Amino acid sequence: MIKYIIKRVVQFIPVFLGVTLILFIMQNVVPGDPIKLIAGEKKLDPQTEMNLRATYHLIETDDEGNAILDKNGNTIETPLWKRYIAYIAGLLHGDLGRSYQQNGKPVADILAEKYPYTVRLAIVAIIIESIIGIAAGMVSAIKRYSAWDVGVTLTTSALVAMPAFWFGMLQQLFWGIVLKDLTGGGFYLPISGVAGPYAEFPNWVYYILPALTLAAVSTAYTARIMRSQLLEVLNQDYIRTARAKGLSRRAVIWRHALKNALIPVVTYIGMDFGGMLAGAILTETVFNWPGIGYETYRAISQRDWPIVLGSVTVIVIVVMVINLVVDISYAFLDPRIRFDSSKSE
Repeated sequence: MIKYIIKRVVQFIPVFLGVTLILFIMQNVVPGDPIKLIAGEKKLDPQTEMNLRATYHLIETDDEGNAILDKNGNTIETPLWKRYIAYIAGLLHGDLGRSYQQNGKPVADILAEKYPYTVRLAIVAIIIESIIGIAAGMVSAIKRYSAWDVGVTLTTSALVAMPAFWFGMLQQLFWGIVLKDLTGGGFYLPISGVAGPYAEFPNWVYYILPALTLAAVSTAYTARIMRSQLLEVLNQDYIRTARAKGLSRRAVIWRHALKNALIPVVTYIGMDFGGMLAGAILTETVFNWPGIGYETYRAISQRDWPIVLGSVTVIVIVVMVINLVVDISYAFLDPRIRFDSSKSE
């Protein structure tokens, strides 16, 4: 197991460098001068503009941070490869750069403020997805061709067909507007933001609609995967042997069938959880949720590339770690899987 983990971690390095390099190149080839974006409509004096370019490592500087001039008195643009090496060196020290649009605030501080909201929302959504999706898939498989099976199939088909942002808007319309009008303001749910100092709802209530929206499509896929895998496992020879030994239906399902059926489900849920932790841009934007997804959306619209690059860097790391955890979990679900064995390699 230890050898496998080390091998996977080593494999992460070229992936991480490749993704960050592509993003770094993209932010530098997209039209638009970042310094002019900082200034907006204001015209900067030459000295201020030169200082800003030196601060953001866009021009060559000496050890004291002063701009280096050529023989004609002009600044020297820092080569792209040099800026990338400086960025990677900063990452090793926890420096993700500084925002263009938020008065030079460190990107690490911005993401540290926003990411807890995304993590909490992702945890609530993945709990909903895991419980409802696995339970619905099991019921659908066990009661095959029954009314329960038809209901689960129709519901999952409808959810899969719905775009997340549209489903979120429908929930906002019903739970926040229609229901409020029908009850005369007696019962409704918040449709935007999080609890503040003067919020009229408890903090946990604000998670309901965004979490349901974020989990909706994934829950449908989880239920479908669970149903198909459990049906496949129930037709295996070892399940027939367990039944022939006189084990009850419940014992056959819970002791023998469920673990093997869960392996693809755990893979999907783990990957989906990594995606949720990466920031659900559509869901967070619809519900004005102050997480990393909404912050990334705003940064893209404002061309605040340090935030975009920093958030994507964090996302890449989170997804790779989640994938590793999912792979390790296979050994606990299926004792036949041994990562350190010669066969598995």
